[in-house]
Amino acid sequence: MLQGVKDPHSAAHYSIYAFNPVVPLSALDPGIDPFVGETVWLEAHVQNDLLNRPLQGSTALERTGLADPAGLFVRFAPLVVFLLAFSAVARDREQGTLSLALSAAATGRAIAAIKISAVASVATVMLAGALAMIGLAGIVQGGAAGDAWLRVALWVCAATGYVVVLSVVGVLAGLLAPTARTGFGALLLFWLIAVLGALPAASAAANRSRPLPSFQEMKIRLERDAPAYWTPEVGAERQALLMRRYGAADEAELDAQRVNLRGLELDYAERLSQAVFDREIGAFYRRVLDQDRLYAALAWLSPAIAFDAASAALAGTDFRHHLAFIDGAEQYRRALVNRMNADLIPNPARSGVLHTSDGRLWAEIPEFAFLPPGWHTALQSSAGPLSALAGWLVVGAALAAWVTPRLRP
Repeated sequence: MLQGVKDPHSAAHYSIYAFNPVVPLSALDPGIDPFVGETVWLEAHVQNDLLNRPLQGSTALERTGLADPAGLFVRFAPLVVFLLAFSAVARDREQGTLSLALSAAATGRAIAAIKISAVASVATVMLAGALAMIGLAGIVQGGAAGDAWLRVALWVCAATGYVVVLSVVGVLAGLLAPTARTGFGALLLFWLIAVLGALPAASAAANRSRPLPSFQEMKIRLERDAPAYWTPEVGAERQALLMRRYGAADEAELDAQRVNLRGLELDYAERLSQAVFDREIGAFYRRVLDQDRLYAALAWLSPAIAFDAASAALAGTDFRHHLAFIDGAEQYRRALVNRMNADLIPNPARSGVLHTSDGRLWAEIPEFAFLPPGWHTALQSSAGPLSALAGWLVVGAALAAWVTPRLRP
């Protein structure tokens, strides 16, 4: 805080900006970052909203979530995988290779396993591998530590699991469908329902089940319960309360005790507003987390939902990671303002001259430093979706093991 000589509370209002650092994997999956802002002004009385939302100046395509690598991957990787699977199975159907293999006593289970492995390997290298290069480029450019490298590894594992599930679906549809045309139609239907339809449907279900109050409602409640300025009537009541705490009949007696009434009022108002912020804004954030948890719980309905929910968490761009910055900035703001008020309280005005402080007080305030949550937080946030993705893998493997022995030439 490079400020000159001034009233400590005024210094708290001039304050500072806190900037949310860009995580290396945001180039891979920006998550909610474009929607929530990058910086916040820390000042007395209020917990400000974040500013500089990249989405405010974005294109219509970017607003649909189709301009980032992870968004494209989760929605269109199925088409690539299904085309690879259909090509592999349809070619064998047309050339009669599949019938010959089954006639030669090769088991359907072995044939399916080989084709699934081949399709999954090619698709993983083409898709997940290419996207991993984007994440690695962000890490190298940002000089990130080992946490980011581990996040990339976890993200690639999740992407590989998604590709394997899609490969199982693609190969089984090609093998079990009576005709190649029917199999391809089934795959397109699966893509429309389980991917393009499931993602917005799950999001809408979470929003409807856990609705958020409007911005106007939040502002009204905050202004009602934590006003920046009191009415004269409320101010007189608060002054009387504070003076009773010190056994003083008037402000002159407080001054004799070397207690600044204005400092007491500011400190009282600040701590009262902090409790309101915890109740109102904290409840709002908990509601958003509930929405995220519900969306993640719907991952058992579609592998696309499972990967989509896990991707942002592993990249460090989901709401839980964003909330860590909000909490860190707010705790810094409170410590800053409380310290300014604490300097004001034991220093009443002398001969009508208000108390001021200088660089010695400002030097006591540490710089704002935010350390983003580590990979363990990402793993905790994505545990549900990753479990669902693993469940889809198990179901796919079990289904393949059950139906493929029934294949006939």
